[in-house]
Amino acid sequence: MDSIAVVAMDIHKKFSKAVALGPQAEVLDVWRIGHGDKDVMQEFFQQFAPGTEVVMEATFNWPWIADVAEAMGMSGNLAHAQRARQMAKGMAKSDRKDAIFLGKLYLAGGDVFPRAYLAPPDVRRMRSHFRQRLLLVRMRVALKNALHGQLFRLGIATDEEASDLFCPKGRRVLEGLELLRHERELMERKLRVIDQLTEHIKAMEEALKAEIKENPRGQILMSLPGVGEVTAYSWLAEIGQLERFPNGRALAAYAGCLPLDRESAEKDFGKRTSRACNKFLRWAAIEAVSGAVKKSGRMKSLHSRVRGRNPKQKGKARIAVARELLELAHLLLSRQEPYREQRPARPGSQGRTRRPRASHPNRASQAAVCARPRRDRDQAEP
Repeated sequence: MDSIAVVAMDIHKKFSKAVALGPQAEVLDVWRIGHGDKDVMQEFFQQFAPGTEVVMEATFNWPWIADVAEAMGMSGNLAHAQRARQMAKGMAKSDRKDAIFLGKLYLAGGDVFPRAYLAPPDVRRMRSHFRQRLLLVRMRVALKNALHGQLFRLGIATDEEASDLFCPKGRRVLEGLELLRHERELMERKLRVIDQLTEHIKAMEEALKAEIKENPRGQILMSLPGVGEVTAYSWLAEIGQLERFPNGRALAAYAGCLPLDRESAEKDFGKRTSRACNKFLRWAAIEAVSGAVKKSGRMKSLHSRVRGRNPKQKGKARIAVARELLELAHLLLSRQEPYREQRPARPGSQGRTRRPRASHPNRASQAAVCARPRRDRDQAEP
């Protein structure tokens, strides 16, 4: 089958529809491959010459198929699922036609093919660990909210006795509550599951911290204000290969932290970040904002300026700081240097020896001194 130019696959949960296309996008053959046995997929890919291009959508179950294809010597390519569907809008739809359409997009080349990032196995492993930890954290938060809701339905307020019901003091408060038997059982079950989730989360965090300490790129990210071990690990996992982002602006756009213009018919509707982004990286970047504002004068100044300009939209200040952190991360990782924040100069200092002040200073000279541009206190030395 040397005349095959590309093998396009429409992937489903239990099977895949594969179509072989020639150089002129002519259909050469069609297959249906089941997903019950990996050996069947290996036998399918063995019939093609090494280096044959394989195209598939970036669905939830693409990794194992891409790994099998690469193990058989084929070259995998991912198509952005949402963009591909938009391009095929209005066309007749079937498994065979979807695969043919993907193959034609790839053969068109250039910017026509909506390419997605085919993450290598190591990046996928890091993403799986981070996202599973995030899933467990969200499950724990949901259970804690459910326990608070149970107490509110019973008319019990514990804010004055303990601000945190899950610390040792809060647990003693919960033990002292007078509840009906079935209400006590429901609360105890929630607490047991919360404790189990906490143990799993701690074990995962210890593993993540041990791995990030041995990663030079992780140490660079941890030099940024507000970025700890877990945040640095999540950034490395979601960013993947830094070379796919030409600059920090592209990385911020990938994380949904870059405001985009909205203008039509000469009317400006303001700027808004896009929802089509890596939501995990966006969440991790925004989580680092609180610590960055507390530890860094530069980030605190940026947060204050943006919040002052948008008093009714406080979220814009957090997005601005998250964008600054991501752009700095791209710059520092590219230069392989840690972050160093320049300490601001003392108020009134001009960096040179002043002349003795006269008893009656000239007001014109004073105005000239005040008109000099001040140093940017937010400047950093990456």
